[in-house]
Formats: sequence, C-alpha cells, structure tokens
Amino acid sequence: MSFWTNVSYELDFQGISRKELAYRANIKEMTIHKAIERGSVPSADTAVKIAKALNVSIEYLLDLPSDESLPTNSEIIKTYQKYGSLITQLEKLSQKEQTAVVQLVETLSK
Repeated sequence: MSFWTNVSYELDFQGISRKELAYRANIKEMTIHKAIERGSVPSADTAVKIAKALNVSIEYLLDLPSDESLPTNSEIIKTYQKYGSLITQLEKLSQKEQTAVVQLVETLSK
C-alpha cells in the first residue's frame, strides 16, 4: 500500500479529517489534498510530521516490513473496519452473553 493509502485508513480509523491532519501536522491542507490526488511520495519531513500528528510509526505509513509474528497496523485497521460493528454489538451484551458468543465462535472454528 502507498503512504497516502495508509494515511487515509488511519484518518478513517481515528475519525480525523484532512483539515484536522493538516492543522496537527502544521502542513497546508492543500498540500495534503494534492499529494493524495497525485499519489506522490512526501518529503521525509512531511512524512514524519504526519506520522507524529496521527501518533503512528513512520514504518506503518510507509508500509515497511515488520515483525511477521505481529499483525501490522493496516491489518488491524482492516479487521476493525470489517468487524467493528460486530464488536460494538458484542460489547452491549451482558458478560454471560458475551461468554456464550465466544464459546459458540470457538466451537464453530474447530
């Protein structure tokens, strides 16, 4: 994935607008819009500012290889995007109902 794709995923995940990102990173909003449209690679300085503003690693935004035993941030975000509403519904259940759901899923996955 590209730097800007990862930035977009993170913005969605955190519920942050491009305007807010520009403010946090002290970068012109138009710079972010143009870079996303063009898919251009940001300067190192800009990439670091954006990573700090989003409170994520530069490695994640650049989609650099990581420890294979751990899921990457993008994998976690994709999973949350896919199952986030299910998690929200599960959290509304009582502890007893949550335990029953977990047991059902464990049984089905065997």
